[in-house]
Amino acid sequence: MFDSFDLKLLNAMQEDADRTAEQLAEIVALSPSAIARRLRRLREAGAIAQTVAMLPASIVDRRLRALVCIQLHDHAPAGGLADLKQRLLEIDEVQLCLEVSGSDDMVLLVACRDMAEFNAFADAELASSPVVRRYETSFVKKEIKNRPLVRLDERDAGSIG
Repeated sequence: MFDSFDLKLLNAMQEDADRTAEQLAEIVALSPSAIARRLRRLREAGAIAQTVAMLPASIVDRRLRALVCIQLHDHAPAGGLADLKQRLLEIDEVQLCLEVSGSDDMVLLVACRDMAEFNAFADAELASSPVVRRYETSFVKKEIKNRPLVRLDERDAGSIG
C-alpha cells in the first residue's frame, strides 16, 4: 500500500528523475533521507520500473520515425505470433509495441536512420512474416508532445507495485 507521499514522489520522479533527494524533499515535504529510503522501497516494490534519459527532439528528429499499424492473419499460428513479438522486443529501432483493438492488431513506433533502414526493417520483420497480413505506415513529421507520464492520485494508492 502506498501513501500520499509515495504518490507525490512517483509523480515528481516521472516529471524529472534527475532531481536530487534535496530537491524532491521540497516537493514532497519529507527529509532527503526519507526520500532516499522511499525511492529505494519503491524501486524494490517495482513501482519504479526503470530510470531512462529522454533525448531532446533536436536529436530524435534526426531519425526517420514511423507509426506502423499491423493486421495479423486471423488464423496465425500462436508460435509464429510469439516469434514476431519476441523479435520486435529485441530490435532497438522498435521503440514502442502495442497490441490494440479495432481494425489493427498491433501498433509500432519505429525509429530508423533513414528510409533505406526502415525499408530493410519492414521487409525483414513485417513483409516476410507469415503472421502479418498487412501493415500500413505513417511517418512522423514533427513531434508535438512526448511525455510518458501517468499522473497518480489517491485512487492509485492500492494498485501500485
